Amino acid sequence: LPAPNTYLARFTDVSDEKRRTYCAMMSAMDDAIGSVLKKLADTQLTENTLVCFISDNGGPPVSASSNGPLHGFKAQTWEGGIRVPYLVQWKGKLPAGKTYDQPVIQLDLHSTALAAAGVPREEGATLGEGVNLVQHLSGEVTSPPHDALYWRLG
Repeated sequence: LPAPNTYLARFTDVSDEKRRTYCAMMSAMDDAIGSVLKKLADTQLTENTLVCFISDNGGPPVSASSNGPLHGFKAQTWEGGIRVPYLVQWKGKLPAGKTYDQPVIQLDLHSTALAAAGVPREEGATLGEGVNLVQHLSGEVTSPPHDALYWRLG
């Protein structure tokens, strides 16, 4: 997909056309996320809203991405394909500016969102292996949320 010229213009110093397009698309996404966060603030919903951002996988070589210093890319189970940044914000409930170093997985976001919404986990309900991260991210629980995480492709 082509990136809008207004965003491409922000990255005239990036000579690789694929990388420049990727940078422009990420910048457009950043602006859109900023609009959502601004709307939450304008409607005074920020402190009552759990906000999560997570990548689905490492960067693909086709967009001239670099996962360095990690080995591997998107669609690979090397660290560069599965280790991705994530951000969680819940003002007034979770500490700001904290780095959480324990491995988590996208599956955890379902259990975390349900807990944040006050939805009790039904006895015997199967939510996969997702863990409610609220107590981990708040520092109430210091043990890792998972003993191990596993990936399978194919």
